[in-house]
Amino acid sequence: MISTERFMEKIWGLDSDSEISVVWVYISYLRKKLASLQANVEIKVVRNQGYRLEVKE
Repeated sequence: MISTERFMEKIWGLDSDSEISVVWVYISYLRKKLASLQANVEIKVVRNQGYRLEVKE
């Protein structure tokens, strides 16, 4: 599981002026891309914990 804060830290850096909502936007882009590729995985969110990649059933 990867938290939103961890994404911010690793992708944009600790001293970034970016807002946390930028992570949500990019997660949305990734979800759409996975759907268009008909991937057998999807990005799920667990409230107050983070994101995880799950195999579709």
